[in-house]
Amino acid sequence: MASSSSFPAGAPPPLSAPVSEKLTRENYILWKAQVMPAIRGSNLVAILDGTLQAPRATMKVVKDDKTKEVVPNPEHAKWMAQDQQLLSYILNSLTSDILAQVATLTTSASVWAALETMFSAQSRARITNLRMQLANCKKGSMTAAAYFSKMKKLGDELAAAGKVIEDDEMVTLILAGLDFDYNPLVQSVVSRPTPISVSELYSQMLAYDSRLELLQENHNNGYQSSTNSASRGRGSSRGRGGRGGHGGGRTGGYGRGRGGPQANAATMESATREEVPSLILTGEQLK
Repeated sequence: MASSSSFPAGAPPPLSAPVSEKLTRENYILWKAQVMPAIRGSNLVAILDGTLQAPRATMKVVKDDKTKEVVPNPEHAKWMAQDQQLLSYILNSLTSDILAQVATLTTSASVWAALETMFSAQSRARITNLRMQLANCKKGSMTAAAYFSKMKKLGDELAAAGKVIEDDEMVTLILAGLDFDYNPLVQSVVSRPTPISVSELYSQMLAYDSRLELLQENHNNGYQSSTNSASRGRGSSRGRGGRGGHGGGRTGGYGRGRGGPQANAATMESATREEVPSLILTGEQLK
């Protein structure tokens, strides 16, 4: 005994739930990407594009007494059920302003053709814009992950429009948008004997990005440490140099002998670099 969820013999398989994003004047490519998987899964593409036309509504059959009788064609009824189910699915995925443009059409193929005519020019412009964005996109201040995600999204939108970007072309576009810091990675990929996949390139970009962040952090820490050391050295030299100048010692006398502030500044810098140990000793002896 058939379960209550089964369908009568010859009935079309059900379409999936309605799409989450209904068709507007701006999202035709994304809308089409949502509805097509359900239509393909229900084997209704031939009806949608008009390849499978409606059979005759009636047919002649020969009775036992050799007479002919006109009867309803079961194939027409089957086709009609499929077509109307598909028509309902499409109409329910349209916003009200788009629906008003096709409300008088009675078959799924006629509605589909009207929508393609309405949005074909827009689709071509969208494809052109997506290609330009892919070609001109630069990493800039984005992280490797954010940059890759942006490029992948543009590629996916093109694929949804029927213009699939192959892996080798996508790799080239991604590499072209990297800045100078990523030149070693670019050279490594370009010099590979075998092509690299987009997913593998993504992994290498993340690893390289992490390495750059680590090097930058180490550089900043080292720079800060050097700055602090230099500041302590200058402070020590000024304190002891002033004491020596007051007493007419070596540093003060050398500055006066060379003639002025510029010579004194040069002397202090020299003391900071080379004579700090001797100044420290002199300070201890003065104590």
